[in-house]
Amino acid sequence: MDRNALNAELIRLHGSENAARLNALHLKAATLSDDAGWQRFHLTHAWVYALVAGLDETPQADALRKLGGL
Repeated sequence: MDRNALNAELIRLHGSENAARLNALHLKAATLSDDAGWQRFHLTHAWVYALVAGLDETPQADALRKLGGL
């Protein structure tokens, strides 16, 4: 999935109750750039959606810590 398709899917799902899918999309988005700010933004969203969906949020939290996001 390229950035445009991923962004369109994120926008489409925004406000939905599909937290698990939003988590997965934000995790994917975090890998699309080497920019630490970009990665922190998407990992933060992935972390929140993991919490909402009842998923293991440890990978997101660990990645955020490494980037100085927590």
